[in-house]
Amino acid sequence: MKHVHIADTGGEAALGYKAMMKGKPVVIDGHMNKPAPFGIRFLPGKWATRLSAKTMQHFIGIWLMSLFFEAADAQTSQISADSVSLYFSQVKEATQKYADLWDRDIYGPILLVDPETRQVYANVADEEGFLSPGNDIYTGTLPKEITIANTDIPWNGKHWAMVKLPLPLHRFDRVDLITHELFHAAQSSLGFEFRREENIHLDDKEGRIYLRLEMAALGEALQARRLAQAEEHLRNALIFRKYRHMLFRGSQTAENNLELMEGLATYTGQMMSGRDKWELRDHLLTRIAAFEQLPSFVRSFAYETVPVYGFFLYQTDNHWNKKIDTDSDLTELFSTAFGMEMRILLQTYVKQVAEEYNGRAIAEEEQKREISHNARLDLYREKFLEAPHLEIRLGEINLSFDLQNVVPLEEDEGMVYPSIQISDKWGILTVKGGGALLRSDWRWVIVSEPLEIYDDRVIGEGWVIELNEEYFIEKTVTGDFLLSPKK
Repeated sequence: MKHVHIADTGGEAALGYKAMMKGKPVVIDGHMNKPAPFGIRFLPGKWATRLSAKTMQHFIGIWLMSLFFEAADAQTSQISADSVSLYFSQVKEATQKYADLWDRDIYGPILLVDPETRQVYANVADEEGFLSPGNDIYTGTLPKEITIANTDIPWNGKHWAMVKLPLPLHRFDRVDLITHELFHAAQSSLGFEFRREENIHLDDKEGRIYLRLEMAALGEALQARRLAQAEEHLRNALIFRKYRHMLFRGSQTAENNLELMEGLATYTGQMMSGRDKWELRDHLLTRIAAFEQLPSFVRSFAYETVPVYGFFLYQTDNHWNKKIDTDSDLTELFSTAFGMEMRILLQTYVKQVAEEYNGRAIAEEEQKREISHNARLDLYREKFLEAPHLEIRLGEINLSFDLQNVVPLEEDEGMVYPSIQISDKWGILTVKGGGALLRSDWRWVIVSEPLEIYDDRVIGEGWVIELNEEYFIEKTVTGDFLLSPKK
C-alpha cells in the first residue's frame, strides 16, 4: 500500500497569518498573539466595544510588519534543555486538564526540531535507540530524508507530533500548536481517518466569493451583542455555505473531509490552549481578519470555519465534538444546531443576504482577481505541461508544503505548489521558488527543465534534487526529462 505522509509548513503569508496559525509571536499593543478586544462579546457578564476602522488598520500594519521578523526569528531556534522540559510539561498539563474534550488524554510522543541544524528534542525515547537521553528529554539529529514540518509522523516505532522550532513565546500559542499536532497523531484512534480530496472550487471566483461571505458572517456572529443576533449571523453563514455547495457538485464532501481533519485539530488546539472565553473570541476574530488576505483558500479554510462554529456549539453542548466521526456531515450538524431551516436557496435571496456583509465589494474584488489569476494559470500550464520539464514518478513519499498559497489547475491537471519538499526512494526534491506541479493522482510531480545535472545533484530554476546513486536523469524523445532508476 502506498504510504503518503502530508505536512504543512507554513510559508510566506499575508498579514502575519503564518505567525498566528503556526504559532509565531505577533506583538499587538504589548501582548503576544493577544490583541486587545475588538468586538462585543456574547459572553455572560463580559462586554467590550468594537474598535474603529483606524485601529483595525493599525493592527493590520502590525501584522504586515511581522512578516519581516520571520527571518530573524528563524535564527533563534536554539533552546535550552530546561526550556524544552518546561514546554513538554506545560503541554502534558494541558492535555490532562482537557482530557474530557475527547474522553482521553492525547499526550504522546513529541519531536521539536530545529529546521536549520536538524537538532531534535523529544519527550520520550524512540524504539530504535536513535535518540540520546539527558535531563528528562531525548536529543539527536533527525535524518535528512525526514521532512521537517508541523505535522504528525511515524518514525522509529512511534507516532510523533512534530513541531518546528522556534516555538511561540506565549504559552497559549505553544500549547495550541503542539496539541493541534498531538490530535493528528491520535486522530485514527479517535475515529477519524484521513481522506484526501482537493477543494479546487475554492480557487474559483464564485467559490471564493461565497467562502468570504461565510467568513464575514462568522465574524459578525463573534461580535454580536446577543445570542439571538449571533445565531442569525451563523444561519446566514450557513446559507452562503450551502449555496456554494449547490454551485459546485461534490464540494460539500470535499470541504467536509478537510474540516474533519484540520478543523477538528485546530479546534482541539484552541480548546486546550488555556485561553479563556474572552481571549479565544479575540483569537478567532484575529484569524478571520487575517484569513481574507491569503492568496489561496483551497487548503486553509478549514482551520478557520470549524473553530468558530465549534466555539458557539460549545456554549450549549460541551461534548458536541464527541458525537461525530469520519462519516459525519459537519454542514448538516451546524445547520441543525443553529436552527437553519431547510429551504430552497434562490440566487436572488442569497444575493440579498450578501448585501449585509459587503457582498458587492467582495464580488468586485474577486472579479478583478480572476483576470490576473487566469493569466497566472496559463503561465503555469505552459511551464509544467507544454515547455520542456522534468517528470518524477512518486512512490512512498514524505512531503511538506505551504498550505496557504497552493494553486489548483483543472481537476485532471493537478495542483501547483510554489514551495514544497518531497522525499522518496530516489532522493529529496526541495522547491523554494518557481513551483512544482503535483498531479491529481499524486503519482507524478513535475518541475521545470533541469539546468545542471550531476551524479548526486540536479538543479533547476528554484529547485534542487539530492539524487540517490541508484537513479539518474534521462532525456526523452519528446524533449522532456525523466528521473529513472538505473538498470
